[in-house]
Order: sequence, then structure tokens, then C-alpha cells
Amino acid sequence: MPAMQTPSPRTERWRAAACVLLFAGAAQAHEIDADALPGAPGWRLGAAVAGVLPDADARWPAARLPGVLLRGSAPPDQRDGLRLEHATVDLGARLTRQLGAAVAVGWHDRDGAHVEAATLQARWPGETGELALRLGRDTVRLGAPIDGAGHFDRFSQTPLAKRAVFDDEWVDDGLALAWRAGDGDADGLRGVEAGLWRGRVFPGGEHGPLVPSLHLHAGWGHVDAHLSAARFQPDARGSAASTVVSSGHSHGTLDCRESLQQRVCFDGTVDVLAGSLQWEPDAGDWTVIVAALLRRERGQLYSASGDAAVHSRIAGGWADLVWRPLARWSLAGRLERLVPENRLNGVGTALLGGEAGVLESAASERATLAASYEAAPGLVLALETGRQWLPGEQVTHVALRLVWSRPQLLEGRW
Repeated sequence: MPAMQTPSPRTERWRAAACVLLFAGAAQAHEIDADALPGAPGWRLGAAVAGVLPDADARWPAARLPGVLLRGSAPPDQRDGLRLEHATVDLGARLTRQLGAAVAVGWHDRDGAHVEAATLQARWPGETGELALRLGRDTVRLGAPIDGAGHFDRFSQTPLAKRAVFDDEWVDDGLALAWRAGDGDADGLRGVEAGLWRGRVFPGGEHGPLVPSLHLHAGWGHVDAHLSAARFQPDARGSAASTVVSSGHSHGTLDCRESLQQRVCFDGTVDVLAGSLQWEPDAGDWTVIVAALLRRERGQLYSASGDAAVHSRIAGGWADLVWRPLARWSLAGRLERLVPENRLNGVGTALLGGEAGVLESAASERATLAASYEAAPGLVLALETGRQWLPGEQVTHVALRLVWSRPQLLEGRW
């Protein structure tokens, strides 16, 4: 009898993918992106999960973005089998027609649970629109095309520009006051939101004043335009030096008032600009998205090795094209480009720039294609492939994904 062959690691990964597909085919779900709060007084429990089975010819995703100063915690290498991309459980309750509350707990690939949202919400309908107030922890709104790029997106990886500007997502503590037009399809201004945030998350720091933000939403027919701006003023914001990159999902920043050892520190002003355009006709066969982000930093960069004035400009964007040839099928492509520019002027700039990882200013690019099938409402299976070009490195990947969302898993009325 011939000896039995041990399956290769790649074979085992694709067998696991088959199990995922069989399980997914039996599941049922509701529409993605439904409001966390019920329309009438009552409560609603929702859940969502995204799993990914990738294969790549090098570390995926990349540990660092050359020329970009981030917190220094690298995302985990996802090439070793089926991984939990992201999962959330959320609970929303509307106490009265005007007042409600919501909380959401999330998990990222083998990390512990964390609170992604915990808000009190109030709304006051009027003749020309609705006034809404949110107080607590939440994702800062930058417009649907940017807010939706990343977690539970049609692609597995957060856009390069979004990772470079916010080191993933901007989730913060604060308050936001918004006005939304009564007719969301009317031409002209469709919404305005002003916020004031604690700013302890990147690109902010543990110390500094509150962070103001402004988001404008306008539209003309089937075209939606978003423009957002925010200003951070971190004091002693710390990042791990490039020689001590750690793994794991982090939501805070290092504090350089505590120590300068193995840290690169920044004092100054950070301006963030975000803009996007989206076109989607009534038929819904096509969606076109163009989005861009800019992070501009001016101030002092320092470590135990040196001190320099820094002028940094991190600009990037992406373009999405989505085609739905059949009712449950979609084909999507995304092109991305990220361009960092850093100027240091001071003592020990070569060593300091090396510790910060900002000596290289070459562009990074990525192209991704994804084919998706909606097996049931809210349950999407996708196969994607892509290539990323970093300075001196190219990474090609293929990934099988499952995204399941059931925002109305359980609900009731008072």
C-alpha cells in the first residue's frame, strides 16, 4: 500500500476555505449597514463578522509603509491560515422618539475585545431636515466612501491612504452635532456635521487640546460629494522606533512624557483633509468612487538620538469601480496610490529619520480585483487578488473572504 501523503499547508488552507463556504451557504442575514437604533422606541441587537483565508508571496499586510510615521505597531501577518478579519456585536436602544443609545464591541484578528462605539444620541426633526447629536465614543464621520473603506469593505485591506493618515480608523471620544436635509436626494447641501473630539488616538496623542472636525455633504442627482477637515495638536506623541516594531491592534499612542527610550516623538500641528465623490445610478449596476486623504504635520520630531523641525505631507487616494452584472454578483476593482514627503532640519536628522522610518519618500501603490456573490441578504462571499508595490518590494496576494452581517439579529419594543 502506498504511503499516505501529508497535505501541504496551502492545501489545508483551501480545505478550510471549503468548510467556510459550506457553513456560509446555510446562513441567513439581513441588510448590511442598517441603522443601529430602531425607528420606534425599543431595542435592537446586531452582529457582523468578516473572515479571510489569504495566500501571499511575502508578509501580508506589510509591516510598515515606507516614508510614513505611524504608531509603530504592525498589523499581524495573516498568511498562516483562516483569520478573523473583524467582528462586532452591537446593541441599540431608542428610549423615546428623540433619545437613544448604542454600544458596539469589536474584535480584530486574535486581539482582545474593545469598545468601538458607546454613544447617547438625540434627534429633533424639523421642516427642512433633522438635527442630531451624538455624545460618546464613535467613528468620526468623513463620508460614506471613506467611512466604509476598511472594515467589512468589499476589499480585505484598509486603503493605503487611510492607514497612512489614521493608522486604520479614526474612532474617538467626543460629541458631534449634525444637520441632515429632509430630502436626502435633493440637489445642493445634504448634510453638515461639526464635532469636538478628545484626540488621544493617532494622529493625536495623549496630551493636547480638543480636536475640532467639520464634515460637509453635498449632492447633485446620483452624485454625492463629501469634504472633511480636522486639526490635531499633539504634545509628546510617541511612536515606536522602527527597530522595535510590535504586532497587534492598538488604539492608543505612546507617551513621550514618560520616556524617550526606543521612541520617536512629535510636538506640533496635524491637519487632516478628506474628500470623496461617489456616483451610483438608480439601477445600481455601477458604482464609481474617488477618495483622497491628506495628513500634513508641522512641528518638532525628536528622540534620544536627535531633534529636528519636521514638515511632513502624506497624500493618498483610491478609485473604485464596481459592476453588478447579475442580481447577486459584483465585480470590483480598486487602484491606490500613496505619496509621502518628509523634510527634516536639525541635529542628527539621518539617525532620527531612520528611527522614524521617514527617509524614503517613494510612492506606494496597490491594485486589487474582487468578485463577490451575495449568498443571502447580508451574507457575501468574495474572491480577491491584488498586488502591492512598495519601495523595493512587491507583494501579490489572493484571498477568500466571508462577510456576514445581521443588524437585526434580535429586536423588541418597549
